[in-house]
This record gives sequence, C-alpha cells and structure tokens, in this order.
Amino acid sequence: NETEGLAWRISLSILVAVGWLVFLLIWLFFYANQYPWEKNLAVVLLSLLILVGILGGPWAYWAFKKQTPPEKNMWRQKGFQWRFWTSLLIGLALICFLIYWFWTYAVPYDVYQNFAIFIITLLIAAGLTAAMWVPWGMKYGPDQNQRNKE
Repeated sequence: NETEGLAWRISLSILVAVGWLVFLLIWLFFYANQYPWEKNLAVVLLSLLILVGILGGPWAYWAFKKQTPPEKNMWRQKGFQWRFWTSLLIGLALICFLIYWFWTYAVPYDVYQNFAIFIITLLIAAGLTAAMWVPWGMKYGPDQNQRNKE
C-alpha cells in the first residue's frame, strides 16, 4: 500500500513545523535582542538541525520501505553505501561546525568575514562530497548505463 504510514508522518511534519515556527517567533520576539546576530544565527541553525533530526528519521524510513527495484539495486552497487553515509556525515559536520563557529568565534569578526567562513566551509564540504561521488557517478551514472546498452 503506497499510503501506509503516511498519515502520521504528515501529522508529525505539520506539528513539528508549527512547533518550530512558534519557537522561532518566541525566540525572535523575546530572546534575540539579548544576543548578537551571530549567536541568533547559531540558534536558528541548531533549531533547523533538530527539526531535520526529528523529521528525517521517519521520512527516511518510509522512503527506504517504498524503494523501487532499481533504487534497491543502487544500494547494492559497490561504493554507494559508504558514499551515502559519508555524505550525511559531511553535511552534519558542516552544520555542526557552523553552529559552533557562529556561537563561539564569530562575534569579533564582521559580517563579511563570517560570510567568508560560511562560503569556505560550504566549498570544502561540496568539494569533499563531489570528489567522493564523481568516480561513482562516472562508473554507474545514467550516461554510463546508456553506453553499456549500446
């Protein structure tokens, strides 16, 4: 059944989204003026990380259960699983670093220097992820599958 388990996940998503918006409004109206913008950004990033953590598990499990046969085969291809989990860890490390940076170190620097740190960490994470996935994509990507059929 395609919709099995969907109702409670949608309800959870709505509840968490509304809860996050309420938290954000309360934070912005009552607490944000007590902190510099860098720490407020760290709080917003942390709240987004928590939101993704709460919603990511149930939705990932649902998507895993609803995979098509080609998607299931992809998990069996050499190198896919470790790349997937490493990509997840790189993203988690990126957001955790940014939260730590903005809460702990960012205040003495101006907005442009903090923006530079953000861009640099984003480029490092993207570079690592791309370097990891490009060889796999060249071997198993759609263009390669097309060449194998010809």
